[in-house]
Parts: sequence; C-alpha cells; structure tokens
Amino acid sequence: MRSLVAASALTALAAAGCASTNTPTPATTGAPAPTSAPSAPGTAMPPGMSMSPGMQMPGTATQAAGPSATAVMVCGTEIQQDVTKILALGSKPATTSSWADHLYTCTYHLPTGPLVLSVKESPDTATATAYFDALRKQLGVTTPLTPAQSLGNPGYESAGGTTVVLKDGKTLRVDATGMPAASGPNQLSRSDLSYEIATDILGCWSE
Repeated sequence: MRSLVAASALTALAAAGCASTNTPTPATTGAPAPTSAPSAPGTAMPPGMSMSPGMQMPGTATQAAGPSATAVMVCGTEIQQDVTKILALGSKPATTSSWADHLYTCTYHLPTGPLVLSVKESPDTATATAYFDALRKQLGVTTPLTPAQSLGNPGYESAGGTTVVLKDGKTLRVDATGMPAASGPNQLSRSDLSYEIATDILGCWSE
C-alpha cells in the first residue's frame, strides 16, 4: 500500500510542479509568500490580512526575519493544489498560518477536519536532531521510514497519522490526526494521507 501511496504522491507532484527553493527569498525563487504575515508568538493571522511594509507587531523582534521560503512552501500554491487533488476537493482549501519560536505552521481547514503542516527551523544540525528526537518521544510509538520512503532523509510516522522528516536542519511534520479514518477517493488512512503530503513537500524541497 505504501508503495502505491508514494507513486501517487510523485504523480501529483509532477502534475503540480514545484517552485525552486535554492534561495531564501520568495520573490526570486517563485515560492509563494505566506498566506499570513509572520506573526507574534502564539498568534495567527487569518487569510486576507497582511502587515504593511515595515510594520512590526509587538514582540516580533527576535523573529523579524520570518520563515524561509522553504518553510513557507507547505502553505503555498503547489501544496494547496496537491491537497486539493489528493482529496478531490471542489476548490482550494482555506489556510491559516503562524510563525512562533522558529516554527512555521500552516493549518488546512478542510470540510472533514484540520490538516496541520509545520516546519521547525533549527540553527544547526545538533539542535535539529534534538528537536526531531524529542518530537518522536512526544508522539509515542512510531515507525521509522526507510531511506527510499523519505527520499534519503531521517523520518518516522505514528499510527495515529503523523509523518515527520528531517531535512537540512528543518523538521517537517504533517499531522493528519484530525482527519477521518479514510479520506479522498482512494480512501487514504490518516497515516497514508500524512505520508503522501510529506512526500510531495520533500519532492518540492529536493528540486
């Protein structure tokens, strides 16, 4: 089943196409801007709201740089299209995003429940690995992904529907625990759904 999910993910990825993420500036890479401007820790801005150029919200001094273009991609056009296709939605899903403690979170507000994608940006390999390992303990029982399944990166998944992969100091987490037991025309389990979305994102990051 997992091999079929991986093949489906690659097909969706090829159909949607991905913007390059070789540089951190969305304007030069083609990576979409955040659906909401980087916000103060613990806050999220709803779709359609943005901060004016030069405007800074209280308490954002340490996060003024905002998330990287790579992180923002989880809430961007390509992944929105993938989610729409995988779940056979009639239109792109509504999303909200937040940026706090170097964690970029994008929540897809789907008719059947929330799908939460997040990227933790760590300053070095040791810090990234520590976060990756701590998250694994937090999730409880997990199963490691093979190198082929995670495109050569360390990764694991929980039976409840969370897939986590570490790549280049960024910890990607796709949480489908709020989704139904079976989703979309292919009746994907929560685990398969989270894995398929994670694979799509990794494919974009690898371009």
